[in-house]
Amino acid sequence: MNTFQLIMLLATAFFAYRVYTHVQTLVDSESGQKRDDDIRTPDSFNAEALFRQAEEAYENGDLKQSERLFRELSSKDPSNTDALNRYAFVLAKNGDIESAISGYRTSLKVDPDNDIVHNALAQLLQEKKRYYEAQEHIKAALDIDDGYEVTYFNYGNLLIDMNDKEGAAIMFKKALEIKPDYKQAQEALQNLLSDSAPKEEQ
Repeated sequence: MNTFQLIMLLATAFFAYRVYTHVQTLVDSESGQKRDDDIRTPDSFNAEALFRQAEEAYENGDLKQSERLFRELSSKDPSNTDALNRYAFVLAKNGDIESAISGYRTSLKVDPDNDIVHNALAQLLQEKKRYYEAQEHIKAALDIDDGYEVTYFNYGNLLIDMNDKEGAAIMFKKALEIKPDYKQAQEALQNLLSDSAPKEEQ
């Protein structure tokens, strides 16, 4: 092999090495990116998909599965009030009222200005005969939105349980002022007035 051939061989080897190192750098870079993605993947989850699965389980009548999925979603995304509220709702449907109450309270810590949650919590507290706590949440709901007829209707039902029929009638009338065709409020008021009317002597 003459000097020229030796130089060409060395040049070819050099360029081959440069090509190899360049390709290897690209591979390492891509591998590194994949490793970064892999590190992030276990901590990431699709909240929307998990919520949808939990809702589908509820619609299919599998309340335990729905509860499990909402619990998982709530633990992974504790600021997701939609998940917290649905979790509390499903807990109540499963008969775990105390846990549902706790769940709604957790939601209100994140978003204290949700009148619907105050209403839901008030109804559960009413069911547990904790009337004055329920009244606090009904009043809070009215402070947030005094134009929602359902809150007045719920308040009326609560006042009946608290033996305040006069106050209940006022609440049912307020509900009807907002929504005159509110059938449940109409029936509740009619029943209340019928019960309050003096009985005719036989």
